Amino acid sequence: MERCIICGGSEFKKIYSDTLKVCTGCGFATANMEIDPELLLKTYSVQYFMGEEYLNYLQDEEILQLNFQKRIRTIQKKIANSLPLAHVLEIGCAYGFFGELVRKNWPAATYKGIDVVPEAVQYGREILKLDLEAGNYLDMKSPAQPYTDVFLWDVIEHLQFPEKFLARISQETAGGGRIYITTGDFSSLLSRWQGQRWRMIHPPSHIHYFSRANLIRLLSTHGFRTVSARYIPVYRSLRQIYYSLFLLNKTAGTRKLFSLIPSRWSIPINTFDIFMLIATKDKGTLP
Repeated sequence: MERCIICGGSEFKKIYSDTLKVCTGCGFATANMEIDPELLLKTYSVQYFMGEEYLNYLQDEEILQLNFQKRIRTIQKKIANSLPLAHVLEIGCAYGFFGELVRKNWPAATYKGIDVVPEAVQYGREILKLDLEAGNYLDMKSPAQPYTDVFLWDVIEHLQFPEKFLARISQETAGGGRIYITTGDFSSLLSRWQGQRWRMIHPPSHIHYFSRANLIRLLSTHGFRTVSARYIPVYRSLRQIYYSLFLLNKTAGTRKLFSLIPSRWSIPINTFDIFMLIATKDKGTLP
């Protein structure tokens, strides 16, 4: 990246042992490394969901859907008097757990999901009977009619070209339609306090690091007006928390203690460094 995707600046400073480089103009940060499609394909294999990033994504279905359902309740309140949710796209749908809830909460809506992990897509198609596609959204066929709602749950930080994704989403979203994003806040108190130890910093999985302010700015350049951007609590299984803190790429924890934690135990955590953003498409823009 020679120019910042937020402000267009060309001045960056390297931080955290040169792991990241930060735009001196707006504070947007990106991984200080070459990213190519081959590296991303290697990063996002089925093992991403089964031990590399998540302990076991399938076993956490109940907890993941608890988080999704709470977000849906918020969404239902936000859109009560606006354009009805009718044509849904989810980028980074994984196994389809959110799509299953879309079908239950909005049975008349159409839903399309896309993900780069074929095994996850196969599960969603065969087990959950959802309309899922394996591949890159930028290569996907354009929809027959504009989307009313596009979801990127914990996805935008993984994208090699988030600005290209937002440009295409804007083109394919109806005026008055919405985009929903969750991601880490690089400007949060916890991120600044922990520095290089912040749990969100692990390229090449996480490539880009946004603040609420610069993500709002980026969305506005693509015709989206932010209506809500707030920190949210996230339910996590105690096994996943222990795994992430002590076992994933670390040696501080023990497998014996990990094995004693019941898989269904979970707690809500709000560390005020993960935010959920909702933005609406300007009705004066096309389509």
